[in-house]
Amino acid sequence: MMLTTLLPRIEQRYAAAGAIFGSLLPTICLAADTLFAGPSGAGLSAPTATALALMPVFFGVGFYRIGRSRARLLAELYRGRRTEARLRHDACHDRLTGLANRFCLERDIRALVEAGKADAEFRPALLLVDLDRFKYVNDSLGHAAGDDLLAAIAARLLAALTPTGRVYRLGGDEFVVTLAGNPSPGKVEDVCRTISALFSQPFELRSGRVSSGCSIGATFMEPADATMSDLLKRADLALYEAKEEPGNSFRFFDAVLADETRMRAEIEHDLARAIAAGEFHLEYQPIVAAEDRAVRAFEALLRWSHPQRGAIAPEHFIPAAERTGLILALGNFAVREACLAAARWPVPAGVSVNVVGEQFKDREFVDHVKACLAGAGLAPERLTIEVTEAIFSVDEAIIRDSLGALRRHGVRVALDDFGIGFSSIGNLRALPIDQLKIDRSFARAMMENRRDADLVEIILRLGQTFDVTTTVEGIERESQLDFIRARGAVEAQGYLFGEPMPASAVAGFLTRRPTRLSA
Repeated sequence: MMLTTLLPRIEQRYAAAGAIFGSLLPTICLAADTLFAGPSGAGLSAPTATALALMPVFFGVGFYRIGRSRARLLAELYRGRRTEARLRHDACHDRLTGLANRFCLERDIRALVEAGKADAEFRPALLLVDLDRFKYVNDSLGHAAGDDLLAAIAARLLAALTPTGRVYRLGGDEFVVTLAGNPSPGKVEDVCRTISALFSQPFELRSGRVSSGCSIGATFMEPADATMSDLLKRADLALYEAKEEPGNSFRFFDAVLADETRMRAEIEHDLARAIAAGEFHLEYQPIVAAEDRAVRAFEALLRWSHPQRGAIAPEHFIPAAERTGLILALGNFAVREACLAAARWPVPAGVSVNVVGEQFKDREFVDHVKACLAGAGLAPERLTIEVTEAIFSVDEAIIRDSLGALRRHGVRVALDDFGIGFSSIGNLRALPIDQLKIDRSFARAMMENRRDADLVEIILRLGQTFDVTTTVEGIERESQLDFIRARGAVEAQGYLFGEPMPASAVAGFLTRRPTRLSA
């Protein structure tokens, strides 16, 4: 230990060893010469004595060179090991956050699968965490802010979950947390709540303070699981459902969700055949004047009559059509059929057709609407295109240009499901709107609590301020009609005035009811 302290470098220690060895050799030679010297007693010659005296120097220098070569070799080996360790670390860790990465997750899940084969009680859990509003941070503050946010979130996850589970960055704005062993559903739920609580406080970034949220999809490892994709597929389906709920939410993959997933896949697979087979049709629900119940228009509602499953609800097949791209064919069918049906009505009542954002991505959509009106011989002012605030997921310029072109042609535009979207007032200012339809969820709520009643009244006043027709959906009782009429609603829609009816029944309905055209 003392030698290492005095001579820290390996070549110094080799030089010292060589000098010691070189000193011993002359000593041995002198001793041998004394012992075996002849009678003459002659000693070593001067050259020999000089050579022996220089032995420590020669051996010290020689050993020093050997030590230096060995030191270089050891240094190369050390650098190689460090490089290997760094490459091994980089292969398994995310460079931005320092968390284990997708490769590491796949490796660890293979290990969990093997452990599960050996232990039937071994049932780990996997949580897929997806950030909310991350795209907004990237777009508004820049990618550097997005990177800072990811690093800050990773630090919070590590600090909160290190004793409980392992945290990975899957990629983009997705993280994974694994819980080994056999955690109970209650334990997994507690971890989900812990993760959600991490987003309750804003993140202090170099570019400023940023708030974010998260959605979590949770699943357990099953005996049949063989790869990471098996687990992630279920967690992703649960995550998809969690993102449909407001705020920081989580969802377990369970039997109900499995059935829903299977049904969704079957519907997606069957949609193209159903369109070709003509299994879709429209039903029409009346929209009346709130003042005297005179029929002003009908909303066209798309229906699917499946030969085996019977009636399939729109909330099931519309999202499937959007995912598969078949919404364009369905949307074009709805506009065409609604125009043809309205042209045959005995009175010129209006007709409303719902249009989703994906349809506006089709640059020929506006021309298709115009062609449907011309082909049916329907006046443009009798057609209303209903959109929701979800259309803002599409390029806002495309939406504004398309709606503007339709209005210039004479087609009316309605903003549907108003009151439940994000920044509704801003949308009222930005879009060319003729009609405001208050979401049906308010119809019952406004009769049960003062807060919703006041909110409906505020929305009705907004309609008056922006000079647009206001329609309240979901009216089922006389008391509801009296309530909205007293507060200035122009139109009402709901089962109180008529259920959705087939096209063949509309003409008879109109002949029995007074009709007043929309303003």
